[in-house]
Amino acid sequence: MKTWNNFLKSIETKLGKKNVDKWLRSLKVITFDACNLYLQAENFFQVKWFEEHVRTHIKKTLYNENYHPIKVHLTINRNQDKEKSNTNIEAKYVKQDSFNLDHTFENFISTNENMIVYKLFLEVSSTIKSSFNPIFIFGKKSTGKTHLLTSLMQSLKEKKVKVFFVNASSFTKHVVDAIRFGKMQEFRNEYRNIDVLIIDDIHILSNKNATQEEFFHTFNTLHTLNKTIVLSSNQPSSKLEGIAPRLTSRFDWGISLELQALDNEGLQKALSNNLKSLNLSINSEIQKFLLNNFSTLDSLKKALKTITLNQHLEKVETLDIFRVKKYISHLLVQEKNKKLTHEKIIYSISNYYGITNNDILGKSQTKECSHPRQLSMYLIRELLKMPYMKIGSIFKRDHSTVMTSIKTIQKQVDLNKKNIYYALLEIKKKLTN
Repeated sequence: MKTWNNFLKSIETKLGKKNVDKWLRSLKVITFDACNLYLQAENFFQVKWFEEHVRTHIKKTLYNENYHPIKVHLTINRNQDKEKSNTNIEAKYVKQDSFNLDHTFENFISTNENMIVYKLFLEVSSTIKSSFNPIFIFGKKSTGKTHLLTSLMQSLKEKKVKVFFVNASSFTKHVVDAIRFGKMQEFRNEYRNIDVLIIDDIHILSNKNATQEEFFHTFNTLHTLNKTIVLSSNQPSSKLEGIAPRLTSRFDWGISLELQALDNEGLQKALSNNLKSLNLSINSEIQKFLLNNFSTLDSLKKALKTITLNQHLEKVETLDIFRVKKYISHLLVQEKNKKLTHEKIIYSISNYYGITNNDILGKSQTKECSHPRQLSMYLIRELLKMPYMKIGSIFKRDHSTVMTSIKTIQKQVDLNKKNIYYALLEIKKKLTN
């Protein structure tokens, strides 16, 4: 079919030739007419990939010669889908995630900035209900989101409340398995006959259309029954990429609160608590060194555990700064490489656009240089919260030029310009990996 082959050729630019060859050209054309195309997939995974990556493109671009949309019907070759027919699955395959028993409200380090979130979770743990539904919390990695969700789950379980707690990746797997093994009723029974649903890292559902569809109906069912829904994300709902608007709008039905990273005072408190729990004794010099070099709670805990283990192995009674540096030398290198800087941002952008750092930092006003330069200023401001004056000093521009550049990019972001959307998505992925 010529129209189908033309579509495959055009979509290579978006999905890549290898993906198109593997997942789409291997689909068997069964029959077609003016407005319908019947395809046969080799297995369930090919169907799932099609639904999540291709279906939306089909609706926008697959038309016949009279400009009428062509509807694609997809079936599975049951003879080849042996894995499905030969696999037995337990009736109760939808299971909650394992969790860290140390994640309790008592162990959570609350700060002035996070006190409202902390108190709200305590209220839900005692009353089960909240005047806000859903509760949507967001924040960067190591801000305590999973700790709070786990604390709430454990507290509710102690009260014999029917609570279900999973990471969004597990929810996705449950949906996939339910479709694959014909267990959707069991899936819905587990997720909808509960009092509280807690899902961590909801941003993982990005671009997973089939999973989002099932979550949409699960959310509606629970919300209609006035059951409590608690979600966490690494971004506010307004900035979630690849999540359907009908879902992000529902995230805003209740309350949305940000969790901030621990400040110096919070990290100091966390350090003291962990030293007690590990029964580790270190002097003020070492404590100051650790706080200066480890900026997140997770990295600080990792350093303390490494020190404790090495002290035990070497049977050292008293620790000094030199021995501690030796114990955690590899962690210090990791922390240094992990730290986001304006140099890393500029390098990632120059690499993305195929130009040099000097092109971005230079005086050229060509579009090839000025646009990446504006994007660099925008990301440095957004990710590092750097003052306009300081950004200006990096690019040898005055602060008014910096502000204008950032506003120019922000306007394009607000208008959902595709070139900006995909550029920011790819660059941020590289910066966070």
